[in-house]
Amino acid sequence: MAMGATAIRFAPEEKSWIQAYADFVGSTFSDVVREAALEKVEEAADKLAYDEAIRSDDGIRYSMEEVMRMAADAE
Repeated sequence: MAMGATAIRFAPEEKSWIQAYADFVGSTFSDVVREAALEKVEEAADKLAYDEAIRSDDGIRYSMEEVMRMAADAE
């Protein structure tokens, strides 16, 4: 996948902190920032999906035993 460049401004101490973390985990500055941004977006998408599921929830709950039994019955 081709990647484009994007400029993000950090205060010097923020940049140093991120770079120190990247060095510590053996990563690059860009990879740390990219992964953090994508994680934030994924969390937001998960929250939206969760909220939608709750809105359409029928209130039925199953115990783990019931789920295991249903799975066994489906085989």
